Amino acid sequence: MRVLILGGTGYVGAAIRAAYAQKGHQVTVVARHPAREIPGVTVVSMDVLTGDLTGILSGMDVVVNAIGIIRERPHAGITFEAMHVTLVERLLEAMAAVGVNRLLHISALGTRPGAVSRYHQTKWRAEERIRQANGRWTIFRPSLVFGGHAPFFELLAQLTRLPVAPLPGSGQTLFQPVYRQDIARFLVRVTEDDTTVGQTYELGGPKRYTLTELYDAVARKARRHPTTKLPIPLSVMGVVASLSRWIPVPITPDQLTMLMEPNITDDRRWEKWVGPLTPFEADWD
Repeated sequence: MRVLILGGTGYVGAAIRAAYAQKGHQVTVVARHPAREIPGVTVVSMDVLTGDLTGILSGMDVVVNAIGIIRERPHAGITFEAMHVTLVERLLEAMAAVGVNRLLHISALGTRPGAVSRYHQTKWRAEERIRQANGRWTIFRPSLVFGGHAPFFELLAQLTRLPVAPLPGSGQTLFQPVYRQDIARFLVRVTEDDTTVGQTYELGGPKRYTLTELYDAVARKARRHPTTKLPIPLSVMGVVASLSRWIPVPITPDQLTMLMEPNITDDRRWEKWVGPLTPFEADWD
């Protein structure tokens, strides 16, 4: 099967790319600035917001959209609106033009009508564009993703090295981290399964954690004792986050909003294809 992956060099996309290639599929990856050649994979260098998508889509059997950003860079044209909504609109138009209609789309848990964060608002609008299209789509909404060098957990690991780690708010917000290899295996296995067409799956791991518990779990994985944590009032965190417009602070206002919202799900339908889910405490790459 010929598979085109947008964002196939990113954190989640790389795992998806490897899973398809391992199963013998012909994989083409589109990346804005590919850092290197990838054995067994065709790599196309293209800006997906300006390049000709019809050319690379021609002859493909399935398209995986794994492009998403968690932090905007407006000066470079990297915004939630552009990367989540405009990109999907361009992709759907190009797919229709060349007759490719199987789309697997990576969204995010928390995406919903009336979402508070701009991240989730644009993710929802992208989903709506897909649902309105005449195609064979499946949408996936993962919670926090772990495995390898997960950006969020790398940040937590850095903070656990401090004598006292800052804890936004009460630290009791619930999360349900999910292993990126489980996500990748799921996509590969449902690619040709028509029962998944028109479905939206929420992907959470087998266990829920508060933010405080995630700090401690990260410390244990690094074989360190749990870090002393200092709760920071949200009003103070909001001031710090607002500085992200001018200086590289670790969190933006939008990220802070999402960090205070529960990110959990009761959807366990995907275990039918994946089997027992990988817990955060397990040994993983």
